[in-house]
Amino acid sequence: MDNGWQEYRRTLTKELGDELAQEFVGSLHTQSRGCVKTATQFFYDLGARWAPLIYAWSAWVEQNAHGTIAIILRDAKPLAALSSTKSWKQLHLNRLICGVADELSGDNRSKQHPLLKRYLSQCGCSGNFTFVDSGCYGTVVLELHKLGMAFQPLFFFSKNPFIRGFINECGVSMAEGEILNDSLECGFPHMCARPSELVEINGKVKAVLRLSDPLSIKFGKAAMRGVRNAQIVSALSTQEAAQKLLLLSQQARRGEFTGVHGHTS
Repeated sequence: MDNGWQEYRRTLTKELGDELAQEFVGSLHTQSRGCVKTATQFFYDLGARWAPLIYAWSAWVEQNAHGTIAIILRDAKPLAALSSTKSWKQLHLNRLICGVADELSGDNRSKQHPLLKRYLSQCGCSGNFTFVDSGCYGTVVLELHKLGMAFQPLFFFSKNPFIRGFINECGVSMAEGEILNDSLECGFPHMCARPSELVEINGKVKAVLRLSDPLSIKFGKAAMRGVRNAQIVSALSTQEAAQKLLLLSQQARRGEFTGVHGHTS
């Protein structure tokens, strides 16, 4: 496995832990025979497979949102591939910026970033807004509530009984929802490392972004193109779209690389 693949594995280790990252990258490398072009095509095809569920998630958010809609990057980024969400805000919020230690990456933070409230305000998210993220417990939501902010969170998948989850309301079981939620991150590699800093430039507060490793960028872009270019013409219900992805999970449990977790984390 050459240096590019090793760097990709190190990136995933910070997201998934060493064991899962090694398993994921190793099986992808084996299935693609180490050919980056083949692996990139795989992520494009995977994005297209996710597209029906991503479109349905977007429609659910639109139907249930209040005020400004904000996609929380990085994990909710597949929604940004849709033309129907172009008016939605895109915010970089995470545990580190909100003062919560991140165990997998080893980053520690004991206080919310001093520019956090200004960042939210400048993004139109200081009053009535809808916080859209993948899920699942709502740690960042809790930290923002501590600031006295009142807003509506809508998750792709929720383990918090006080936060609505799209997949939960589609009748998917908790175990299956966890598989899909974990797989959302692997299937759409992050093109930027998780930001930990906010800076003020010319009176505007922005997140400090650092590009990820070359393979994460290549694979991540391909998956997003797969969603954008997918032809959503089938009459699949949301439940059927979810089950098609869960079938890939069953294949993964038999040792085949599918881009979908074969087990929960």
